[in-house]
Amino acid sequence: MKNQLILFSVFIFFVAGIRSQTYTYCPGDSVYLGLPSYTGSLQWQESPDSINWSNIPGATFSPYGFVFSSNNYYRAKVTSPSCNPVYSPVKRVINGSNCLPPPTFPAGSVFCNGPTAIVDVTNPTTGKTWMDRNLGASQVATNSTDVNAYGDLYQWGRRSDGHQCRTSANTITLSSTDQPGNANFINAQNSPYDWRSPQNVNLWQGVNGVNNPCPSGYRLPTETELTAEHTSWSSQNSTGAFASPLKWPVAGYRNGSSGTLYFVGTDGFYWSSTVSTTNSRGLSFSSSASTGSVNRAYGFSVRCLKETVASVGAINCGGATVTGSVIDGVAASGVTVSVPYTGGNGGFYASQSVASTSVTGLTANLSQGLLASGSGTLTYSVTGTPIGSGTASFTIFVGGQSCTFTVNVQPGYPTGSVFCNGPTLVVEVTNPTTGKIWMDRNLGATQVATSSTDASSYGDLYQWGRGSDGHQCRNSATTSTLSSTDQPGNANFILAPNTPFDWRSPQNVNLWQGVNGVNNPCPSGYRLPTDTELDAERLSWGTNNSAGAFASPLKWPLAGNRNYSNGTLGAVGTGGYYWSSTVGTTNSRYLYFGSSNALMSTNFRAGGYSVRCIKN
Repeated sequence: MKNQLILFSVFIFFVAGIRSQTYTYCPGDSVYLGLPSYTGSLQWQESPDSINWSNIPGATFSPYGFVFSSNNYYRAKVTSPSCNPVYSPVKRVINGSNCLPPPTFPAGSVFCNGPTAIVDVTNPTTGKTWMDRNLGASQVATNSTDVNAYGDLYQWGRRSDGHQCRTSANTITLSSTDQPGNANFINAQNSPYDWRSPQNVNLWQGVNGVNNPCPSGYRLPTETELTAEHTSWSSQNSTGAFASPLKWPVAGYRNGSSGTLYFVGTDGFYWSSTVSTTNSRGLSFSSSASTGSVNRAYGFSVRCLKETVASVGAINCGGATVTGSVIDGVAASGVTVSVPYTGGNGGFYASQSVASTSVTGLTANLSQGLLASGSGTLTYSVTGTPIGSGTASFTIFVGGQSCTFTVNVQPGYPTGSVFCNGPTLVVEVTNPTTGKIWMDRNLGATQVATSSTDASSYGDLYQWGRGSDGHQCRNSATTSTLSSTDQPGNANFILAPNTPFDWRSPQNVNLWQGVNGVNNPCPSGYRLPTDTELDAERLSWGTNNSAGAFASPLKWPLAGNRNYSNGTLGAVGTGGYYWSSTVGTTNSRYLYFGSSNALMSTNFRAGGYSVRCIKN
């Protein structure tokens, strides 16, 4: 193949008037010899030296095509009754200097009837190029039941180790490795009916698949690609399969538990590279055609697809969409980045892993796949644990284009934090009246309040001075055992029905003050507000009540509270209770608001109130 493959190159021989020329081709290229007009009988001839000529069998028409394999000379011989033969100018066809190595089968391949000839055929409907015959077939099918076109029968994921021969011996010994090291067809008689134990789903994917049996530059098709082929047929049955450009024969299958051949000459069964839970996907056709899930121990035909290298017109990292949140010091989970592209050619792209820069410790992972024809989206999963907060950058290369997308890494929460619904997203909001910057939602809330009574914005309820140890979850268990330490070491909401109504005994007033507070539950760089800061927010509201609280830039919801003596929830949807870091004798200070008023007050530290973090 040339670097830019010329599949159909035509040169025209005229009987006279044009001098000889030399043309360069690559092994596997299609060459066509043609005469635009002639009178008499035509015979194409070839010669290794332009002296000794021989007729090419069957080459008696124009144009005549063949697959280039070696240097040679060609000419046309035209004969008419009572006339001497007339010869065209000689054309030399040689191997080009920019040819890529011809495709080869994987090292160590065992062939049942010699290597399969590698000849391309393209389906003009799908635009995909395939080998023109099944792996192991000695020829292209001349009809649906052409036994010379059946080829071999592969267990899903196995290489060409000899097991694929239709007469290979059977064994019931499963393999614990990707290469069993023998030529036996492995009978799997128990669930999950796979020749390999434990299973491995990563054996046949892509040209670099561990056991890809196809020649270099070819691979197993995906289920999507097989589906596209059979839907292009003129009829959804074996007749349509053979009438297609790929001339699929009804080669039958080999049973996965017994090794017995079935439906040879009536049905076709062809593997894809696509997995489906414990099975894999395949195409079957007889009176109808469809893809379905099949046990991997079964022996199916393989038809190899030529790799189309991925190409895109543009990748739009600026339009990337990030799902999930990334937090400093916390292992990323469920985080994806969707990057749109345009001008895709439907080609195959390999998997890739891209390390982050600026904020390190993260990796963007792209699984191998096929581009869409036109516009599409590449989906990266982000894994790893970020080192620091800020902006993590990822430079990606796909289809000849590159761009850089970014992921915001939020400040980290204190080590050992327990989250009720995952870490709270850190998004800043500023009150232009006070000039203070806050988190835009309560700790534990999954979103900014859309109304005063938006339950998703309520968040968790903290006992004053405690860290995020799980007690703040609204459904946490309760206990009557007070704690003698700053960290109780459990996730229980501690009931304190007796004076001084504190979960800690003796009391400690130095737990929530500042970003370095012993139990500060806020992300790094944030802290509990003082009572002065909370009151300044209240005084900035348009009205001194819950309506003014929600109308403010911070959109405070009516999240309710949790009772200090019995742990029950109260005032949910009717009252807002928000802790400050400020103490007041044996109690602590908080902000309250309801439908009619708002004020600063003090209350027992064992009560569960909302927390809104302020930037330091």
